[in-house]
Amino acid sequence: MPSMKEARVHADTSVTLHDVPVPAIDHPSHILIKVMATSCNPKDWKMATGSLMTISECPNSGDDIAGIIEAVGCDVHDFKVGDRVAALHELGAPYGSYAEYSIAYSWTTFPLDKDTSFEQGATVPMAAMMASMGLFAMLRITPDPWTPSLNDALLVYGAASSVGSAVIRQAQIADIHPLICVAGHGIEFVETLIDRSKGDMIIDYRSGQENVASQIEEALGGRKLQFVFDAISEKGSHYNFAKLLDPAMAKVTFVLGGYRHDIPDGVQQSTTMAGSLWKGLKPIGERDRLGMGSGGKDFGFVYSRLIGRWLQQKRLSIHPFEIMDGGLMGLETALKNLKSGKRSATKFVIRITDTPGIKGNK
Repeated sequence: MPSMKEARVHADTSVTLHDVPVPAIDHPSHILIKVMATSCNPKDWKMATGSLMTISECPNSGDDIAGIIEAVGCDVHDFKVGDRVAALHELGAPYGSYAEYSIAYSWTTFPLDKDTSFEQGATVPMAAMMASMGLFAMLRITPDPWTPSLNDALLVYGAASSVGSAVIRQAQIADIHPLICVAGHGIEFVETLIDRSKGDMIIDYRSGQENVASQIEEALGGRKLQFVFDAISEKGSHYNFAKLLDPAMAKVTFVLGGYRHDIPDGVQQSTTMAGSLWKGLKPIGERDRLGMGSGGKDFGFVYSRLIGRWLQQKRLSIHPFEIMDGGLMGLETALKNLKSGKRSATKFVIRITDTPGIKGNK
């Protein structure tokens, strides 16, 4: 049986490399991908600590895949061996992206055009799918990207993060304005994404909670806040906007779960969770709304194809990224950088073929 290198992330964020069998396709919709590049997300180190609500231990915690199709399941008809693709691996499942080969389902895979490198493609799947889910399934500011919105303000908290900036990019495609973007060190980057002619603006969270709330209130111009995508969802981020929410109609979606009891009861709270692209997620508390509930596979199919199309049309820009030295040997440094918050507005990319002992195959 052929073997491959796989990286495993531990609770202390250390990483070890292992020789393991190359995965085999065991589902009709599986796609086996030779991973050329992958990128890191905060959940990758958090998963190893057991701090996530719905995902059990999974040592190979990478999910962003960019590479070449090696094999497909019998129900996969829109992809073939040799295709360049990017894909989102099922969170918490075996055979993640921190390896030479990974498994994805066809409904979270999209073609990678020849003008998009594997390194660029690896920055897209998780952030773009989370943005699509948050905007069009959880908040439902507009039911889809081609239906005009009602010009209700959208607050994007953590706008310089990979997910927050993906929300801004897709809001621009869907013509959702004005955007009230809260960021810190990444403000210059966020400025490149917004359209001030349509009322978009940026608020520096480092000015303090009281000042942030005051500036959001001023931006609303006397209106109540209707929609919030909180791409941070920790360290009391919601305190900056909770009092400004419309108590009867507002919708807030977080990226980390748990019902916030200090938000008015009439506000619809949800957690945008990529895991609902594969299965329904069981709430821990009776008021938790985790992911879409149903329809995840169809949603993933539609929006993965749209994301691939937007990339090809250059309507989605690529998030800034840094390629780590040493391939998988650089993964530990990347995850520790993420954990410490050393870099803002930057995705860490692992080029698998840079790993010592792995043959290059560009």
